[in-house]
Amino acid sequence: MRYTLLAVFAGAAATLAACSGGSTGPTKPPAVPTPDQQSLAPQTGPAPLKPGASPQAGCPVDAAGLEKTLVADAQLAAAVQLGKGLTDISCVQDYATARTEGDRATVLFHYDSTQQLWVALAGGTANACDKAPQDIRKQLKNCG
Repeated sequence: MRYTLLAVFAGAAATLAACSGGSTGPTKPPAVPTPDQQSLAPQTGPAPLKPGASPQAGCPVDAAGLEKTLVADAQLAAAVQLGKGLTDISCVQDYATARTEGDRATVLFHYDSTQQLWVALAGGTANACDKAPQDIRKQLKNCG
């Protein structure tokens, strides 16, 4: 019964479209991944650019991508309390910092352009930015 009704509706839609000068059959919208499907996909290729952003290695980067990177590093993830996630992201060239909402620790990330992915380098409430070059450290807002 359900299939019969679907066939009737599809036929009626095609007839109406033909009468109104539209297409001869129903069109199917392009498949768009849900936010859950997008968040499950591994980051490959260069980081996506946000409107108006200029490409600087892996910048800009979003909290979701950095959180996955942090969680993937079990030792570093155990050293900082992620809490509700990462905030206050700062990105300069191929380095980024973010603050954890758990213990307000700073986490330093580096974009590996060879592998085209972010890597968590260090994290903590003090000296988290020591692995970044000095000129980059001065520009990252969480390294002061």
